[in-house]
Amino acid sequence: MRKVFLAGTLTVCLLFTGCGEDKNADTDTKSKLKTLDFQVNNTSGFQRQAVNCEGESIEAENQSVVNKSAMNQIDWSSAPTFNNQPDFIRYLRDCRIDLEETLPVVFTNGFKPDVNDAIKVVPTWYMEWTYKSLDSKTTAYLFEISEYPGERVAWAYKNGDNSFLNEDEMKLYNLAVKIVNDAKNFSNNLLWQELYIHDRITELATYYTEKPQPAYARFQTAIGALIDGKANCQGYTDAFYMLGNMCGIKVGKVNGYANNGMHTWNTVNFNDDRTYFTDVTWDDATFKFNDTGEYPTFAYFNASTDIAGTTHQWFADYVPQNLQQTPDGRDFYFTHEYFNSNEQYFGYHFDSAQSALDYIAKRIANGWRLSWMCAPYDSYYADYKNSLNYLLQSLTNLGWRGNVKIHVLNRGNKYLFITVDATPN
Repeated sequence: MRKVFLAGTLTVCLLFTGCGEDKNADTDTKSKLKTLDFQVNNTSGFQRQAVNCEGESIEAENQSVVNKSAMNQIDWSSAPTFNNQPDFIRYLRDCRIDLEETLPVVFTNGFKPDVNDAIKVVPTWYMEWTYKSLDSKTTAYLFEISEYPGERVAWAYKNGDNSFLNEDEMKLYNLAVKIVNDAKNFSNNLLWQELYIHDRITELATYYTEKPQPAYARFQTAIGALIDGKANCQGYTDAFYMLGNMCGIKVGKVNGYANNGMHTWNTVNFNDDRTYFTDVTWDDATFKFNDTGEYPTFAYFNASTDIAGTTHQWFADYVPQNLQQTPDGRDFYFTHEYFNSNEQYFGYHFDSAQSALDYIAKRIANGWRLSWMCAPYDSYYADYKNSLNYLLQSLTNLGWRGNVKIHVLNRGNKYLFITVDATPN
């Protein structure tokens, strides 16, 4: 983690790149973001602008006085130069992976960066900057990035250096090490380890947010998710990023939209040519069985684009190009590990909702309580009451008596995810 330390302090423009209300988002969030223009004036002075993830103007907390001499202490002739947005975005993304915190950058040939693209592409906790014009076509920028605690902990673990972590991050580090060790004791298979950390996050965290969101809130981080037990999508994503990378899975972060609001989730790669989406926030959605009880789902566990695309929108130019298009053996519902675990872990898929319900009935009759199954969309069985009635009739025919709770999740009229909890009398 290369640090560039500057004399003095800076007051800079604040950009909050997390998600807002991902479950009850303002419906015009997307349009508001697209109307924001970041204008760089050709001046030797300093400009400030503050924008949060919902397109509202905000002020950074505890901002200090601009130290103009800091800009003058940098050798701008040796700073990386860019004259187009894609190259700058790639550089910014690479710096995030390496936890680069202070980035002097020069933009040439009249190119001016689009701050909205930074929001879209690079999920940072906060990105702050100041700038000045070197001449009519050249602008010097100084970006400072505040990393998420989970990113810092993951870097510390992988590089064997936790000396730079603060007290709260050390608490997170110790908890994360325990969870990762438990995951590795659970299995030496990365897919099973992913399942373990996915379930630990949904077990420990409850969705929480505030509006407007404060600066540097714990609930936006892995600290909120795993220690405080409450987090928004940033916190869930940060926790999964941290634990996944500590396990040896290549986990990234992606910004996009869901429910018409900005949202953050993860990419997952097992060090090969296939990348998936995992959204622990939405998997921890508190849906209800028969209007009672709350359970997690796994619809976004290594989801392919045809599943994730029913609810999520991402920026195709700025996500891995090897995204899996259809479910394969790493999707929670399509993996062979369901049978390898004697039906104890993961879910399974069927060619019809009726077949899935028949199979669930046999499981229940054989003593299983919880079942997670997937089937192609069927308008009749998409109504949970119809699915419940069919399941109860099947159980009656098998001579089983007890209490059954069911939830049917429809994703884009493409897939039905059926979850059942059955308790015998």
